[in-house]
Amino acid sequence: MDNSPSLKIIDICKVSPAPAVAEESRALAAPSSLPLTLFDLLWLRFHPIQRLFFYELPSNESSFRDVIVSKLKNSLALALRYYLPLAGNLVWLPESDVPTIQFVDGDGVTVTVAESDANFYHLSGNGFREVLEFHHLVPQLPVSHDRAAIIAIQVTTFQNKGFSIGITNHHAVIDGRTSTSFIKSWAQICMEQSSFPIIKLMPSYDRSVINDPKDLAKLYAKAWQDIEGPNNRSLNLKLPKTGHGLIRTTLEFTHQNIQKLKQWILNNNKKKDNDQQSDSSSHISSFAIATAYLCVCTAKLEGLKEGKLWFGFAADARTRLKPQVPLNYFGNCLVGGFVCLERNELLGENGIILACNEISKAIQNLEEGALKGAENWGSLMSQMTNDYSKAQAISLAGSPRFGVYNADFGWGKPKKVEIVSAESPFVFSLTDSRNGDVGMEIGVVKERDEMEAFVALFNEGFESL
Repeated sequence: MDNSPSLKIIDICKVSPAPAVAEESRALAAPSSLPLTLFDLLWLRFHPIQRLFFYELPSNESSFRDVIVSKLKNSLALALRYYLPLAGNLVWLPESDVPTIQFVDGDGVTVTVAESDANFYHLSGNGFREVLEFHHLVPQLPVSHDRAAIIAIQVTTFQNKGFSIGITNHHAVIDGRTSTSFIKSWAQICMEQSSFPIIKLMPSYDRSVINDPKDLAKLYAKAWQDIEGPNNRSLNLKLPKTGHGLIRTTLEFTHQNIQKLKQWILNNNKKKDNDQQSDSSSHISSFAIATAYLCVCTAKLEGLKEGKLWFGFAADARTRLKPQVPLNYFGNCLVGGFVCLERNELLGENGIILACNEISKAIQNLEEGALKGAENWGSLMSQMTNDYSKAQAISLAGSPRFGVYNADFGWGKPKKVEIVSAESPFVFSLTDSRNGDVGMEIGVVKERDEMEAFVALFNEGFESL
């Protein structure tokens, strides 16, 4: 007998941007056509990003469809006025060197409304949950050979306990910062029942801020065309294999534990060099500390595995490019940092110091030359996306800087936010936290026996300091 949760589809509709009133038209200035840049093209056929926001239902809120869904749809239509490209499609026109985002009248975002009999508190908790339990709560992105939707949304209610908003977005159009800005704009319009997002959430569509003197966009486009090519202009996405048997859990880095690790690293760095303490060592970032700790835990979990441990991370390039790109720039603006670590050194007493120092150096290198080696990124990314199993490096999804727990649609802050698409044992997801004592939440995916061992290593490491 199958006791797995069931999903009932109530409605599937298309929400189009609300018509702009005359006095707003000039202020909106959202283009109906937008070419992809070099930063977008890196992600052209990469798997979509799927995020899930869980909200508890107020005790007096009984009408899910008439009140909640209605408010969400109406505010979505208003938010799409300012984020018009999200309602369009990605196309690759024969006369164009690169794909283009196009919006035409009648376009809109597919919204699915559903009911689930799954346990709301189980799914929105931190404990062990199977990754497959989340798949039916996030929508599939409508994609074909010659056309790809930008986002898709699903709203699901759980037996009047709460509801979730699942958002799937095409990574070649928006990165995490832009995606979060859109979600916050939608939430703010819904909560305040206004028709205009706050100014800092208004996107900038000025593509001229992305300098590409080496024509890297064309180079990256050709790399994709050469995959199953020549001149393959397919927009079909390359999807990783489904993670059967994998477990998801959430671990917490408290401010106290991050501070404890930082102090331990600083004290040991001082002992190593009493005469001269590096000025930068006192400014170790929480990101470097947390990810170094995850690298050490991973090395301990894998034991005496041969080879080096690779760690890769994406960094926002908006403030690292010259000239700088506005923080509200619409699109992708990410660069990659890479660290190669000796496993036997990570297993030693000073493993976390080594990892933290190397990650800090990689971050500093991005400050000094964000586009170093960029000529090779297109071919590397297209090859990795063509076969995800070859990517054996630890990598990250999300960022605690996005502030996803501030997305309040009027029914309170999210009870939980999950990055559903981060479901590889090699990918950790990072978010901020609803709990003020927690600096960041770490999403971890492993097989059950490995997960139990990893959680034990994670907790024991703090106790041993």
